[in-house]
Amino acid sequence: MLRIAPFRDLNAVVMRKPYLEGGSCLSLLVAAFVMAATTVFAEEKKDGAPPLMCGGCISPIFTEQGKGSITPYGRIELDVIYSNRNTNPLDPGQFNGYATAAGTSSNASSTFNPRYSVFGIRGDRKDGTHNLTGVVEADFYSQTDNAGNLSPRLRLAYMKYSPNNNRTSITAGMDWTPVMGTLPNLLDFSIMGYNGNLWQRLPQITVRHKFADNVEGLITVFRFERGLSAINPYTQRQPFNGRGAGAFGGACTGAPSNFTCSENAFNDPVKMPYFGTRFAYNGTGSNEGVMVALNAAYRYYRSAPTALTSPTFLPAGKDINSYLVGAEFVAPITSRLKFVGEIGYGQDLDVEFFRFAQGLNLATGKPVRTFVGWGELNYALNKDYTFVGGYGWDNPLNSDLKGAVASGIPADQQYLLNHRFYVTAVRHWWGDFYTGLEWNHLMTEWSNAAKHSGDNFMMSMWYNF
Repeated sequence: MLRIAPFRDLNAVVMRKPYLEGGSCLSLLVAAFVMAATTVFAEEKKDGAPPLMCGGCISPIFTEQGKGSITPYGRIELDVIYSNRNTNPLDPGQFNGYATAAGTSSNASSTFNPRYSVFGIRGDRKDGTHNLTGVVEADFYSQTDNAGNLSPRLRLAYMKYSPNNNRTSITAGMDWTPVMGTLPNLLDFSIMGYNGNLWQRLPQITVRHKFADNVEGLITVFRFERGLSAINPYTQRQPFNGRGAGAFGGACTGAPSNFTCSENAFNDPVKMPYFGTRFAYNGTGSNEGVMVALNAAYRYYRSAPTALTSPTFLPAGKDINSYLVGAEFVAPITSRLKFVGEIGYGQDLDVEFFRFAQGLNLATGKPVRTFVGWGELNYALNKDYTFVGGYGWDNPLNSDLKGAVASGIPADQQYLLNHRFYVTAVRHWWGDFYTGLEWNHLMTEWSNAAKHSGDNFMMSMWYNF
């Protein structure tokens, strides 16, 4: 029997150094494909004996079950972006690679951004009843804006299995948000995060079931990967006396990004995932193209017992109830024109929904409630031209954000209202080559009641393969 070489065996051959130098992520990606393409002979199994299954290898040992395929895919993209008013103040580490809000600074900026290029690989196996799919996908939006060193970043890594030809399926791994899953048709990489669209790519376990050809539902547990929460501008302290406390340049009361200190590294108080559900109706016959979905999600946790001392760090020791209720809808108007949108209401909606540092009042530590939504019109002029126009809003309750500015929280970290208009045009040229133009007009009222507006202009070119 043939099997793919296990990772730990090939690791000694491919990477001999005890550490990885610059470009390590790309080296790992290349190594993964080398491993996937390398085969070695395994010992013949004894007659009638079951095979020994290796928990640390990537070898398929049941090759006789179903037919399999591997499909590489990707996108090469260049985005030319001009911003006339610091339109990404909520993630300054990414410069102006995408738009989040209208900043307090009036500085203009521009960039040629290749980061939204994507590479992925998909594996499928099926036998007419069972379906098994695996996807790994990366782009080049690493955590900080490090010019000239655009390292890959994991976007998707999930497996999906169905024992009954996709009537029921289970997905485990990192995939798109299972609730509120409809996305606006935008060029901007933020996909209108902070402006009404609740989205993310999250580690999850999701079970889906089709009750009928046009009715489906799911139950899910999901959460943001803990280590990545270092990009939040706040942190909390849990008691810690282990190795690394106060090490590496002083006490662990410094910036939350100082994760070389073990005390900070184990500081996330959130232990529970979200529990969520979604039920959707898809129209048939005269209602073909109509979609309505209802969503709900909930999580409880107790925030850590002690806050750090700086006013920019979060007060702690509170019961936090996070919840979301919302709806998605798609409504064809003509054969070429359709309306798409979402609407939702929730509390403590943060990293799991691309609303970093907006879930809790940074001064009081109390959860913030918000009303969000977006809607757009999509018009296909012909097979080569599509036009989109839309609006989105994120409107936290003002009373939930009282005291933030008075406590020393910077005014441009939390907002009372953040909304945008956008217009998009997409042109298909030949094959899978496209170009697009987009204008986003962002309007933000910050926690100190200051109001600003800004514009983000994009010209994109991409090739899907």
